[in-house]
Amino acid sequence: MNNSAQFKKLITWLPRMSLLFVLLMVGLGLANSRSMAREVNLCGERLGQEQEQAGQSLSSHLDILSWNIQKASNEGWAEDLAAMAGDVHLAFLQEASVQADIPSTLQGRDIYRSFTQGYSTASINTGVMTLSSHTPSMLCNFRSLEPWLGTPKTATVTEHTLEDRDERLLSINLHAVNFTFGIADLEKQLKPLAGLLAQHPGPAILAGDFNTWSEARQDLVDRVLASHGLNPIEFSDDQRTRAFGRPLDHIYVRGLSVEHTEVIPVHSSDHNALRARLVIE
Repeated sequence: MNNSAQFKKLITWLPRMSLLFVLLMVGLGLANSRSMAREVNLCGERLGQEQEQAGQSLSSHLDILSWNIQKASNEGWAEDLAAMAGDVHLAFLQEASVQADIPSTLQGRDIYRSFTQGYSTASINTGVMTLSSHTPSMLCNFRSLEPWLGTPKTATVTEHTLEDRDERLLSINLHAVNFTFGIADLEKQLKPLAGLLAQHPGPAILAGDFNTWSEARQDLVDRVLASHGLNPIEFSDDQRTRAFGRPLDHIYVRGLSVEHTEVIPVHSSDHNALRARLVIE
């Protein structure tokens, strides 16, 4: 067969190949959507149902930290974490490395680690890690893929029993997808978390690195979370890390009042850390 005939044959098959590709992508998308829906349902069914462990409840006063720790790869990260999180009840860490043995930096405390693996290589496993002063009553994990790079971005969901209260605290630690055209992929990542917030009647915290570097991304996050009663806490001396002039890191709360907030500048990560003192209403 000469080159001209081969080219004509290829042209003939291109529409069929394109159709097969589209059908394959649609099929994969539907499969992923169904899988995510099952995960949300399974996680939602566990809300408020896990047995409380004696002595493992949080008080109504909470000190929390949220920090993208940049894989614990820079000098001084352990000292900074020990100084910032030595007395917190919940620490929401993004880009946390398993190999760094992060909980061991908070010496003299019983720390419980809840981890969802994201980016990994042969030598390092990183993801979002929630450290808590008490054992969570429930843990769920969610993963999304960066549409360009294919690397996972994750969320760790934990539920915590509260002293002298029937309701429980839902905490979500999020590292949002970053390199996207438009907001569809971010909206898809937020959807299962919004589903859990809708099912959980009590107080809630959603903290992390939202990668809100555009007005459209910020508006989406605000709108989705506001529809479930969560509002962003404000920082008077706002030194949060920014991209294109917009802060990337946030803490959203529902059913909690804010007593104190601060942004802590650091050199051990490319993100400054957020601290807050909250009271359950």
